[in-house]
Amino acid sequence: MTPQGTAREEAKDIVRPRDDSVNDVEKQGSKRGSPLQILIIFRIINSIFVNSYFQPDEFWQSLEPAHVKAFGYGELTWEWKIGLRSYVFPVLFEIVYRAVSLLAASLGGLVAVNVRIFTSLVRSVIPGWKTGLEMVFEMQSFPREIQEFAEYQGVIYGPKIMMAVFAAVGEWYAIQFTERVYSGCFEDSTKKSIQKSALVRKIALVLSATNFFNCFMITRTFSNTFEMGLIGIALCKWDWTGGQNVKSSSFSTSLFIGLLLCIQRPTNAFIWGPLGLFMVLNLLTNRRFKTLAQLIYKVVSILCCVVLLTVMIDYYFYGEVVFPALRFVKFNYISALSEFYGTAPWHFHLFQSVPLIAGYSLPLLILGLFSLKSVEKRSLFNDPLKQIKVIILLNIAVFSAVGHKEFRFMYSLQPLFLMISSIVSLKFFTSTKQQHAHSLEWYFWIPPFVSVVVAMSLTSLHETGVVEVTKYLHGIPKVDSVGFVMPCHSTPWQSHIHRNDTQSLWSITCDPPLHLLSDPEAREKLAHYMDESDRLYEDVPKFIYQNFPPVFRKNLRSPDKKWPHEWPEYLVIFEHLDDLFMREFLEDTGYSEETRFFNTLSHWDSKRAGSVIVYYKPPWF
Repeated sequence: MTPQGTAREEAKDIVRPRDDSVNDVEKQGSKRGSPLQILIIFRIINSIFVNSYFQPDEFWQSLEPAHVKAFGYGELTWEWKIGLRSYVFPVLFEIVYRAVSLLAASLGGLVAVNVRIFTSLVRSVIPGWKTGLEMVFEMQSFPREIQEFAEYQGVIYGPKIMMAVFAAVGEWYAIQFTERVYSGCFEDSTKKSIQKSALVRKIALVLSATNFFNCFMITRTFSNTFEMGLIGIALCKWDWTGGQNVKSSSFSTSLFIGLLLCIQRPTNAFIWGPLGLFMVLNLLTNRRFKTLAQLIYKVVSILCCVVLLTVMIDYYFYGEVVFPALRFVKFNYISALSEFYGTAPWHFHLFQSVPLIAGYSLPLLILGLFSLKSVEKRSLFNDPLKQIKVIILLNIAVFSAVGHKEFRFMYSLQPLFLMISSIVSLKFFTSTKQQHAHSLEWYFWIPPFVSVVVAMSLTSLHETGVVEVTKYLHGIPKVDSVGFVMPCHSTPWQSHIHRNDTQSLWSITCDPPLHLLSDPEAREKLAHYMDESDRLYEDVPKFIYQNFPPVFRKNLRSPDKKWPHEWPEYLVIFEHLDDLFMREFLEDTGYSEETRFFNTLSHWDSKRAGSVIVYYKPPWF
């Protein structure tokens, strides 16, 4: 047999559901449509429960730039001002915003037509009806009010629904990916194995849908959630035969998504780079040089398409040709400025991020990483299970070496965690089913139930005040000025306030020292740099007296603008700052507490502790 023939036979054994099965995912969704539909409905409900604040990027790096482009007002953070971020993800929200605006305008127009018809009837049929004329007068504002109401509801819930649907689809493909790897590494042609393949899909569905971090995170408007969903789709469509199906449309889709993700966030290369390398080495080992040439051609051609697409989208936002990925690498990995936003010990991801993201599946994941092996012994180059383990360990090691760490940086590995946990769960369940079936039932009922309840409660109660206060400010009929004296980016901005009739809307800033970007001594100087938020909490009275005019002045704004900040009509602060200084300071100044919103019982950052308080000072004081 020729080497090519041998390779083809080996490839058939690597992943038993051949490429045709990847194209059948949508068909499976139609035949067994209810699981996907239920998953979509569940995630939409999940998104409605998410009314809390997790991290600033959820609003400031996705919704806010999209709001600026769609509605023409808002605020861009320093990343967008220097071209550090790509607009590929936020452009999806701009599309949602523009659709919402168009639908609201159409609804307002429809109401206006009905108001005009009613007005004409009243004036022509009963011209002297006083009550009818009063109704006609009152109804003149209906079209505008209904349009504004519909637009605001769409601005709030449109992105949520979009992310919920996308999350469900991404999960569905991740589940199909799990079934596909199981079929290729463990299944034979017997009917019993086929039944196990179907069972592992059901287990993956339960593990994914009830995962705590998924319920907490997956519908939020982070680029990390967007990337995780795309990774699930791309992994399902990847050519796990080691190069047998490089000509397929499914592999082209996977390659397109993988290259797009790498350009959006270069660290994604630690997933797709090894996968591509394993495929190349497998082709070289089996002397399949023609297939390798086809692979290289496809990679180059798709890469050109991806680069062109991203450049066009970023040009649309910035008005010039920029390459955010290069600036992203320079800021986060070449310079020391990424440490400006905090550092964590090397074991942060190992002992905090991975356990939090894996949730109650953590024991299954650990067991799988050490003990799970394919039925047939294969080399690293053609064993999907070994490759996935290498990618997991590599990413944990790489991200652990970076000083700045966050939980969501590991979220891209969730489809891989799901795959290993589901297969281990299946093997453990089926191997002990006869003897201990009842003893295992609790694991698929109690932990999932608790996980979902805790996640839903947390997202609907913890840190909700910082979101609710922005909705409150939107609902006030007339607002002259608003100031947020709290740690920077503690609340959403115009993506939730959504009003351009306010003369002054400001907050405390925390821009990094960009002038140190190319400074060889940046790390030493960074330790002594203090942003505005740092100066505020270092000495609150000193900051207030140096940066605000005397609070008893009747005019809220200084005509010559000599002060960095002016006392606003509405002052928003955390309860911590109120107890520390502001309550006593604002006595007899004309300010009074207008309302407060529960935010959290406790917080890791004491500056954000307690409720969110809104002070109001009438213009005539």
